[in-house]
Amino acid sequence: MLIEFKVKNFLSYKDENSILLTKVKSFKELEKTHVIKTEKGIDLLKSSAIYGSNGGGKSNFIEAISFMKDVVHNSFSESLKKDDDRGRTDYYFKLSSLTENKPTFFEISFLDKDIIYRYGFEILGYEIVSEWLYKKNDTETLLFDRKLDIFKINSKGFSEGKKYKKDVNPNVLFLSYLAQYNGKESSRVVECFFDINVISGLDDRSHKNATSFLLTKAPNFKAWLNLAVRFLEISSIDSTKDKELVTYHNKFDENNIIIDSVALDFENDESQGTRKLIYLLGTLYDTLVNGKVLFIDELDSKLHPNLVRKLLEFFHKFNFKNSQFVFTAHDAILLDKEILRRDQIWFVDRDKFGSSVLYPMSEFDASVVRNTSDFRKKYLDSVFGAAETINITNELIDLMHG
Repeated sequence: MLIEFKVKNFLSYKDENSILLTKVKSFKELEKTHVIKTEKGIDLLKSSAIYGSNGGGKSNFIEAISFMKDVVHNSFSESLKKDDDRGRTDYYFKLSSLTENKPTFFEISFLDKDIIYRYGFEILGYEIVSEWLYKKNDTETLLFDRKLDIFKINSKGFSEGKKYKKDVNPNVLFLSYLAQYNGKESSRVVECFFDINVISGLDDRSHKNATSFLLTKAPNFKAWLNLAVRFLEISSIDSTKDKELVTYHNKFDENNIIIDSVALDFENDESQGTRKLIYLLGTLYDTLVNGKVLFIDELDSKLHPNLVRKLLEFFHKFNFKNSQFVFTAHDAILLDKEILRRDQIWFVDRDKFGSSVLYPMSEFDASVVRNTSDFRKKYLDSVFGAAETINITNELIDLMHG
C-alpha cells in the first residue's frame, strides 16, 4: 500500500513535491468506506484526486511515478543498450538555470504486509547519482545507501548487497541489479513496483491489452465485465486469437423481438467513451482483485460524470484487498463531500516561476473549508487556487478585431 510519493526536478516540478495517502486524524467523514485500517497504526486512504488548471502539472505528476517505475524495472536492461537506443535524458525542470545540471529525485514509501519500506534515487541523464533503501518494523533501519560508486551497506540486515556492490555500473540501480540475482529484500521491493498500474485516460495504448488478457485468462472477469457494461446494450464481449476485442449487440425484428446477435468491430464501431470504459475496467478489475495501486491521468475524459462517480463509489465500497487509486480530473462534480474526503483532494498549480506546486485541501483551515462545505463551488470560485482560466480583456478583444 502506498504511503507517500515524492519527486523533485522532474518536468514541471522544480522543488520537492509529494502526495501523502495517510488520513488526517481529525477528519471523520466517510471513514468506513474510504479509509484502510492497518496493523502498523497508520490509516491510509483508498484514493486521492488531483485537480488543477490546464498546464498546472497534473499529468506530469502521474508521469513521474511512471518514470520511476520504468527506471526500477528497466535500468538493468537499458544499460546494455547504446545511448541512441535509450530513453530521454532531458526530463529535468527547464525553466531555471539552477536545475539544468542537477539530478532528478524520486522517493516512495509503502507498506508491504507488516513492513514499511522507503526507497529512492537521484538520476542525472542515465547516471545514478545516489540511491537508498530503508526498512521499518518498529524503528527505521538503513539497508543501503549509495553515493555514485560509494556504498554503505547494512551487513546484518542487507547481506545480499555485500556480494555485488563492485559489479554495479553507474547506469544501473543497485536495487534492480540485486533483484536480477533474486536478492530477498530487493526482490520484495521491486515486486511492489509491479503492483503499481499507471495509465492515461487519453491514450489506451498502455493498458488496452489488460482487458483482452483477462478475457482469455480469467473466466470470472468475462462474466463480471459483461454484467458491468450491460447498460451500454452490449450483450457480450469477447477477445479474438489476435487479442482484438469484439462486442456483440442484439438485433431486433420489426416487432422489437431479438432475432440475432451482431458482432461489431470494437475499434471502429464502438464510441471512444465505450472503448475507454471497457479498457479501463480491465485495469480496475486487476487492481481491485490483486490489491494493487492504480494511477490514472484524466480519469473523467470521454466518460459521463455519473459513470465516473459510480466507478469511484464502486472502488471505495467494494475494495476488499486494500487497493488504492490516485487520479487526475477536471470535472468538478466529483468535488463532493459525499464522494471524497477533504484529505483525499489535492490541487496542483504553477507558481510565478513556472514550477508546479502540489498541495492538499486539508492544509486549508476550518475558516476556509469544512466537511460540510461545498467543495465544488469553492474550487470553481478559485478559493483553493489551481482553477485559473483564460482572462478575457479589452486588449484581447481589440487584437482580434483590430
